[in-house]
Amino acid sequence: MTECQRLFLVQARTDFAVFELLLNQVKQADLPPCHALHYLQMATELLGKAHAWKHDRPRSTHRAFVAFLRSLARDRKAQRHLGFANRNESWEHLIRKCARLAEIIQDLAPALALDGPNPEYPWPRAAPEFAPAEHEFEVWLELQEDAQGRQFLKLTRHLFAAADTYL
Repeated sequence: MTECQRLFLVQARTDFAVFELLLNQVKQADLPPCHALHYLQMATELLGKAHAWKHDRPRSTHRAFVAFLRSLARDRKAQRHLGFANRNESWEHLIRKCARLAEIIQDLAPALALDGPNPEYPWPRAAPEFAPAEHEFEVWLELQEDAQGRQFLKLTRHLFAAADTYL
């Protein structure tokens, strides 16, 4: 792992730890989900950028996580470290299923959401009508109530836990 990768991973892990803390607070109805989603978006973006630093300096974009996930579908080292040693089809299927939610999470970045829902700023930009704290994010419900959403979070936890072994 390069020093740049390590730095991005350190920050990504702390952002993910904050996501996990906020996740519990949202479940207890103490906080709106926008705060947890904000940290999930940032953490996954930084994890994607940590991976991108493996090859070269990444582009300045918020679109890092989905590309990272897609590259994992072919990464046998990561596959082994994440418990899919001999199950290529299962691994690739899991990555494909999680890529849709990863894209939704990735697109929560205000720069990508444009005038739509994002967990940081009221929208639309020119004449705000909605506050993130008052918005019911469909992706949040999916992450909590849908098997595919829970599977996405489980994979994301594994990715953070094992990152030192495959970055």
